[in-house]
Amino acid sequence: MKQAQDIYFITSNKKKYESLKKQLGSIGITLKQQIYDFDEGRELSIEAVAKYKLAQAKKAFPDKKIIVDDRGFFIPALNGFPGPFVKLLLDSFSYKGLIKLMANEKDRRAIFSYAVAYYDGKKDKVLVANEVGFITNKPKGTNLHGWTDLLYVYGHPTFPNKSLAELDDKEWKEYLKSIEDVDPFSLLKKYLSSELT
Repeated sequence: MKQAQDIYFITSNKKKYESLKKQLGSIGITLKQQIYDFDEGRELSIEAVAKYKLAQAKKAFPDKKIIVDDRGFFIPALNGFPGPFVKLLLDSFSYKGLIKLMANEKDRRAIFSYAVAYYDGKKDKVLVANEVGFITNKPKGTNLHGWTDLLYVYGHPTFPNKSLAELDDKEWKEYLKSIEDVDPFSLLKKYLSSELT
C-alpha cells in the first residue's frame, strides 16, 4: 500500500469538508480544508465548472494534492434551470419561488448533478454523477441535515411522498445509503482507495 499524503479540499463549506474528511479518514487519508475565492465562470456543465475551479486551485496551491467540487440542480421542465446557478436561484427566488415556477408543471423531475475533481500532483481526475429526484408541490419539513434549502422542495424516490427536509435521522441514513452509487464523495473515496493499493 502506498503511503497516503495530505490532500487539500478547497472549499468554504465546513459541512461539506467535514463530510468528506470523515469518509476519507476511513481509508487513511488526512484531509485539510483550504478556502479560496473561485471565479466559477459561466459554464453550464458541472464538469466544466469543476475543471475550471481545479485549474485555478492548482495555480493557487502548487505542489499540493487538491480536491474541488461543484454541484448543480437541473429541472427538465424549466429547460435545465437553474443548472449550476443554484445560489442565484436561492438568492433571487428562494425555494418558494421555485415552487411557483413549477406550479403547472406535470414533469416534476429534478436532477442534482455533482462533479468532484482531484489533482494528485501529476494528473487530474474528474468524477461526475447525477441523482434524479422530484420537486414537491409545496415546501415541507424542517430538517435540512446541514444541506441546502432546496431540500424543502426536493424529494427522492426512496421516500416518494416526502421532501428530504421531512426525513428523520434514520430515514436520512437510508436515503444516503440509497444514493451511494451517485454520491460524489463515495465515488472519490473508491477512486482514492484504489489508487492507494
